[in-house]
Amino acid sequence: MSAFTERARLDEIRYARVWEDHRLVEEGLAIGAEDHVLSLGSAGCNVLNVLLREPRAVTAVDVSPAQIALVRLKLAAIAQLAHRDFLALLGHVTADRAAIYERLDLDETTRAFWDARPDAIAAGVANAGRLERYFAGFAEQARALSPPGAIDRLLDLDDVAAQRALFAEIATPAFEAAFRAKYNQETMASEGRDPSQLVFVREADVAGFFWERLRWVTSALPARGNFYLASFFGGYRALDRVPPYLLRESYERLRALLPRVTVFEGDLDAALASRPRGAFTKACLSDVFEYMSDEAAAKLFSTLADRIRPNGRICYWNLLVPRASPDSLRDALTPLSDLSRTLWQNDRSWFYRAFHVEQIRSR
Repeated sequence: MSAFTERARLDEIRYARVWEDHRLVEEGLAIGAEDHVLSLGSAGCNVLNVLLREPRAVTAVDVSPAQIALVRLKLAAIAQLAHRDFLALLGHVTADRAAIYERLDLDETTRAFWDARPDAIAAGVANAGRLERYFAGFAEQARALSPPGAIDRLLDLDDVAAQRALFAEIATPAFEAAFRAKYNQETMASEGRDPSQLVFVREADVAGFFWERLRWVTSALPARGNFYLASFFGGYRALDRVPPYLLRESYERLRALLPRVTVFEGDLDAALASRPRGAFTKACLSDVFEYMSDEAAAKLFSTLADRIRPNGRICYWNLLVPRASPDSLRDALTPLSDLSRTLWQNDRSWFYRAFHVEQIRSR
């Protein structure tokens, strides 16, 4: 059991959007038609993005009832709503969201969860997470501290040299000071993440780490179309620059694929044990190892190597805590280091210090 599972509030939506680049998951796992993908549920975005790759099955697992309620709401909305109403419910277009929500046929538990949160429905459920509210607070500051229109101009550029020059104008001492005040470990623990998610953090300068990552993404990758960066600064720039599952052209295909999704409330060990050994072929694990001791992480790596089909793959991120499978498991797990680094160097969701892909060895 992780420190997060033991200590965190599980009745609160931590993430209403997924802040991990779906392309790294899809390319790292090399998802094919015969795959059964086990994915952390989180806000459901990458569960749905993976589904568009048309694997045989996707199981979304989360220990948090709040995150499960969010995933189930999104699945029901896709099944029952027109595309524009779905976007409205999430908060990406304007509409009477309460009226849209009332039209949904939901299971009793999901209905009770959201009935108790009318303000989240009114604001758009993609804005309902603790992390999204945290980011939104800085987005307002960032625009106030930047030259008028500079952030929007940055987000519309696809020339990294021009981006670098414009970010130098944005990144005044006052802007940097506000960023560092918002994204230090203490403020993050109190406002942005659950404190239990930071138990194993030993990074000396958390704000400095994030500042350098922001500087990197604005000068190394095209900003135009980077909807993770746009979300961080306040919202998507256009409805054709959004995650794949939100695109109009994906919607009917996504709806047809929904029967392939299973939602599992519980921890990863229980989800892995719920199917025969080898039933899962790929696993997307977010930054789950961040919240575990070395010993607990090693145990989970061993379980994954035992339960996932030989030649399958797992992928996961490191944020503030370096984690990888231990050398003692080299007969069971092979790090795909070159692939991992190449993907991470193009990670549009810029927060992370590393991305890992590992392959299950044949037994």
